[in-house]
Amino acid sequence: MVFVMSNFETSSEEVFLKKFEKLSLKIEQLTEEISKMKTKLDKNYKMNRTFGLKTVRNSEPLDFARDVMGIGSPTKRYLLSLRAITEEWKGRKNDILITIRQQEKETHMDLKSLGIRIPITDIKNIRVLAKQILSLLYISCELRGLQINEILREILTEINNDGHKIVQEIKQKMVF
Repeated sequence: MVFVMSNFETSSEEVFLKKFEKLSLKIEQLTEEISKMKTKLDKNYKMNRTFGLKTVRNSEPLDFARDVMGIGSPTKRYLLSLRAITEEWKGRKNDILITIRQQEKETHMDLKSLGIRIPITDIKNIRVLAKQILSLLYISCELRGLQINEILREILTEINNDGHKIVQEIKQKMVF
């Protein structure tokens, strides 16, 4: 009887080892496929992610347009920026770049960026954008009980006083 069990044990061990080898091979193949997929996704992600950062690097900050801070997180901060970009893209150049940048809070290094290009000559879209921003200012003033007329008068006075400098800056940073 010992002989039969030993024979049985040997054949079951062989079956188990064969199954284990097949399973190990499958796991190895799956691991390799997952690794290839991860590498492909990482490359794709890096290509897509660097597009916005590359555009920001090709643009220049405008002195008259200060960055607006958004709500951040414990490790990141978000900035809305108006920038000048002269790089030609889709047959256009000399655009205003409205960008949202995600930065590391401590180092202020840009991690991600998303931008919208608006040509300076596109008065209609710039007018719509200005109207929407002024509408937000109006809503904010109404909700806080502030007089919007004083704020608008102050803004228009600043623009009138600095208008010549603003135009000169744009002419210097962009080639017309």
